[in-house]
Amino acid sequence: MQIETFNPQNKELKKHIESFYILEHSQNEDEISYLTFPSNHSIVAVVNNAENHITENYIATEYSNSKSLDTSLVCRFNMPICFKYKGNIKEICIYFKPLGLNAFLKKQLANYSHTYFDPFVPFPDYETEMKKILQTENKTLLIANLEKYWLSKIIGFDHPFLINAISKIEQNPKITTLELANEFKVSQKTLISQFKKHLCKTPSEYKKIMRFRETVKHMQSSIEKTKLTELSYIIDFFDQSHMITNFKSLTGYTPKIFFKNLVTIDQGKIHWIFN
Repeated sequence: MQIETFNPQNKELKKHIESFYILEHSQNEDEISYLTFPSNHSIVAVVNNAENHITENYIATEYSNSKSLDTSLVCRFNMPICFKYKGNIKEICIYFKPLGLNAFLKKQLANYSHTYFDPFVPFPDYETEMKKILQTENKTLLIANLEKYWLSKIIGFDHPFLINAISKIEQNPKITTLELANEFKVSQKTLISQFKKHLCKTPSEYKKIMRFRETVKHMQSSIEKTKLTELSYIIDFFDQSHMITNFKSLTGYTPKIFFKNLVTIDQGKIHWIFN
């Protein structure tokens, strides 16, 4: 399996999109599977001549002559997801920053996401144009066409407090939902409702995942391994026990076992555990 990641080049897209990657799995390769973990990004994927089979335990993407295109949105999951690939597969994934995908959608994000893995056709020409883009052999041209298409769909996103609320959480991960609500002079119910509508997560879920991702980022960038006790305070967990509980909830592993098995791809942009 081959994976290549790309950063958006257009200044407007950079505001909303973290990165793209192209995944290719050839016909003669063995089936491959990996675990991916909760993120505050919204992830959009399209795959050509393949079909996604969804069970309680995994999502299998398999080559199919009869299926022209399969599309998906992942933004509502709090546990690991196992992905499997079999046969000749070419997939494009787009990692949208928190609230980034909202800048392209006419409806609230929650209208497009109902489970942890949803079909996603946000525009009338989406399937036709994404199929053309996937068929582009030259990857530089493919990414250029991909950027051009998504750039044509930007409508912008504005909200009275969500953008600033996320900034407050990043500055102080220990801030409570009540403190956030008071900061923006809304009720806790309103705050939680707006998070669910536009991020498909509660403020507490958002903070939990953010802490986890910051921990992974710190461990991958550290020259020397940081002790778990030190790490728990660096990332603003309440204590080491809080960090371990957080990890087990989101990954199924303790931090020690998680980092022992973790595989990073393209300078730490992708974090998976292969089965």
